[in-house]
Amino acid sequence: MTARIAIAVIVAILIAGPWLYPVDPIAQDRDAANTGPGAHHWLGTDEYGRDLAARFLAGGRWSVLAGSAGTLVALALGWIAGSAAGFAGGLADSLVMAVSEWFMAVPWLYLLVAARAAMPLNLPPRKAILAIVLLIAAINWARPARLARGLVLSLSQKGYVEASRGFGVPAWRILVDHIFPGTTGVLVAQALSLLPRFVLAEVTLSFLGLGAGEPYPSWGGLIVPLRHAYLLRNQWWIMLPVLLMLPFFASFALVSRQLERNYRVSR
Repeated sequence: MTARIAIAVIVAILIAGPWLYPVDPIAQDRDAANTGPGAHHWLGTDEYGRDLAARFLAGGRWSVLAGSAGTLVALALGWIAGSAAGFAGGLADSLVMAVSEWFMAVPWLYLLVAARAAMPLNLPPRKAILAIVLLIAAINWARPARLARGLVLSLSQKGYVEASRGFGVPAWRILVDHIFPGTTGVLVAQALSLLPRFVLAEVTLSFLGLGAGEPYPSWGGLIVPLRHAYLLRNQWWIMLPVLLMLPFFASFALVSRQLERNYRVSR
């Protein structure tokens, strides 16, 4: 329960960021460059005099939006492919499983970086996010598909499903009325498991210079100064945004584990 409350609070703060802390995350104040936390800049400023608290909030919305969109698309693709494979069987099942095995065997983060690097590096920020979302979804649909397939195979053997088939109920109606409700719990658990992973993927791309890019804020961009270890001695406050990211990932991990544990017990 505590982790769920933490997720709700973190997401609410990110959404309400422009009203809670109305500071332009792109505006530069050269006279206040590399200053520590204070009344005017809660988390300090970077080398350009940009407010780190404002950049953390704006970057969080940016990164979580990309991760959430990627999660939704990946789950939709996975559920459609897995449900079709499990319900139809035969060649469709074999084809979907063979393709999903290939995607699960490939190191997805390396493939994601390679695919993004092959695109133009001067993409506008919104197009860059769209490219990242599509790449994340295209690479990570396999695991949800396999989980959906297993559930659909199990649910298809239930008596009420066999009875519906015997009465001539259309396949799409059986999927909607009987199969899909039985997969929602696993899909929610998968969403909570995949979302922080996809956010981390976006953070990694931005850290490598393949994401939104300067001057637009993202969580990956806030980590870039940490490559210069000598800054930590004199500019310790650049660690603060990174430390504030940890509760986000930890809360999702705890809730995801709890949901998976509850699902196993219920079965």
